Amino acid sequence: MRAFSPLLIPLFGSACLAGVWDFDISIRDTYRTIQWDLGTPGAAHNLLYDTGSATLWVLDGTCTDKCPNSSKFPRSKYNLTSTGKAYYNTTGSIEYDGGKVFGHLVSDIAGIPGTNVSFRQKFASITSSSWSSLGSDGFLGLASSSIAFTNTTSPFENAMQQGLLDKPRFSIYHGAALSTESNPSPQNNGVLTMGGSHEDVYADGEVQFFPIETPFEVYKANFLGLSGTRHFSGQNKQHASLNWTGAVVFDTGSGLSEIPESKIEAVYNMTPWTYEKLMTGYRPLCSEFNDTWSVSFTFGSHDDHKTFKVTGDQLATPGYEDDEHCFPPFNPWSSSNIILGANWMGNFYSVFDFGSFEPSNYDLRIGFAPLKKKYQPKV
Repeated sequence: MRAFSPLLIPLFGSACLAGVWDFDISIRDTYRTIQWDLGTPGAAHNLLYDTGSATLWVLDGTCTDKCPNSSKFPRSKYNLTSTGKAYYNTTGSIEYDGGKVFGHLVSDIAGIPGTNVSFRQKFASITSSSWSSLGSDGFLGLASSSIAFTNTTSPFENAMQQGLLDKPRFSIYHGAALSTESNPSPQNNGVLTMGGSHEDVYADGEVQFFPIETPFEVYKANFLGLSGTRHFSGQNKQHASLNWTGAVVFDTGSGLSEIPESKIEAVYNMTPWTYEKLMTGYRPLCSEFNDTWSVSFTFGSHDDHKTFKVTGDQLATPGYEDDEHCFPPFNPWSSSNIILGANWMGNFYSVFDFGSFEPSNYDLRIGFAPLKKKYQPKV
């Protein structure tokens, strides 16, 4: 998970089928969350779902001064219940771009809202957090257990390994709502599904899959190139393409997309602005995010690759000091890899398929499909 930066969100009820769990996605002060129950009796916790990390953590009930809260929401903290066990000698910290948390290992019963499903889950109970602005009670990491908190298994892999899910996949429709400066917590209709997918409902066409790199830690794929098209009034249509060796990471916890510093100027030449213009203080108008320009990314292998295009209007993120101005769509960072976050992923129905319930037989792939018009994000 990478934090949002200035350079630069219910069709089904929960668990409508046994083995397929549908979680409503809410937006809490720009952070997208789902609800997860912990303890006996179960207490609801709003958790940021994150494909860029693998740990389930919640704030500990004893954490007050060391867990400041500057968000607009109260936080539901975890208190040890009759079915819980704390391992105070097993501690650790997790660093994100948005903050750092520290805590100890706990085991308790996890419950899926709207169902009678419950199972034992190990997670981190956080006793210190620098992430004061976080509009959630914690994180639900969806990446590989190999990078999770000590002695824990990521919740999705745990559920798979216990035979609780119909299929070894999860899928995401992020919802049509977008946060704005004036309304950072809009009503949303997004759904995160574990154990299946609903592309028949949300997708405009087939889901296009490509493989995830191994060894599996996060959802990283081979990146083959980027191209752009501009067609402004009174000008001929312009095309440009870039190719470099690297990878792309798909991170739902990030509100932005990050491009290598060495390529950022060339990428912005595919948009209405130059990078120099943005760096000298220009704030893009949201009206400049329109369908006269587009950017396409190609992922996969040379023999099996897929290209996904987004138009300028699909990259608009309002709230750059006010709702008339939108955040620049790409940020520079010191890596040859790309990170694509919520501002890109929210334009697609996403399916994360493990290929097997058994870790030794994982055949990981990720797929995207454009959204049907009625499900596309809008302010």
